[in-house]
Amino acid sequence: MINSPSVTIILPAYNGARWIKKALKSALSQSFRDFELIVINDGSTDTTEEVVLTLAKEDGRILYVKNEHNIGIQKTRNRALDFAKGEFIAEIDQDDEWIDTNKLEKQIDFLRQHGDHVLSGTGAVVVDDTGREISRYLMPLSDRDIRKKILRANCFIHSSVVYRKKSVKDIGGYTPEKMSEDHDLWLRLGRIGKFMNFPDYSVRYLFSAGGYNSQNKTVRLKQNIENAFEHKNFYPNYWQAVVLGWGKIIFYPLFNLMPKKIQGMFLKLHKKI
Repeated sequence: MINSPSVTIILPAYNGARWIKKALKSALSQSFRDFELIVINDGSTDTTEEVVLTLAKEDGRILYVKNEHNIGIQKTRNRALDFAKGEFIAEIDQDDEWIDTNKLEKQIDFLRQHGDHVLSGTGAVVVDDTGREISRYLMPLSDRDIRKKILRANCFIHSSVVYRKKSVKDIGGYTPEKMSEDHDLWLRLGRIGKFMNFPDYSVRYLFSAGGYNSQNKTVRLKQNIENAFEHKNFYPNYWQAVVLGWGKIIFYPLFNLMPKKIQGMFLKLHKKI
């Protein structure tokens, strides 16, 4: 009988041939080795499949799954969760990479020692399409500080998170109707357990308007306000979340016209507010 891996790393892919090898290599280089890596191809039309299958021949921990057609990021993440065998789930997006080889080890150790916590994350180094750093930031660290802020801002970088699979399955996984599917999931998770972030820059995060998980930003911002309303009885600072949420919607068209370096400065400021 083959033992199941402790961790399942989920990597949704859509036309990610340009970046995905780097994302995969960063996951495979982790000091924590007891994992499977599910790459789920959501109907790519580029050479994503060839890149993944080439690496899968070199490392048996890679499991390749292909959607028959494009079903969207939310359903793709849920489909990957159905395949996952690990007790814990780690997420990485196709255009990001892990830059701390001990990232998984630290997060798994923490969750094993703190059974009341359901979700952990880290900070990030933000880069542009050329790989140039434009910003870096840490997220609020403790459960208490995260809860103060999470209605008004997503307090977790998606490619940094590790969570308990059972907890996410118990609350129904990602919501298909939500463009801001990760923020919505964290808010629901926080109603059954605690949060934490490590004070480490463990992820190199690509800030790009064209990524698989960065479309329809205005819709996402509006859904963040809806999320705040849905969860206002479980987290503090609801009205602050609404005011800041509409401020972001009004400001976003101007923000989108700024040079990447200036955008990076605003990103860092936004994470501190």
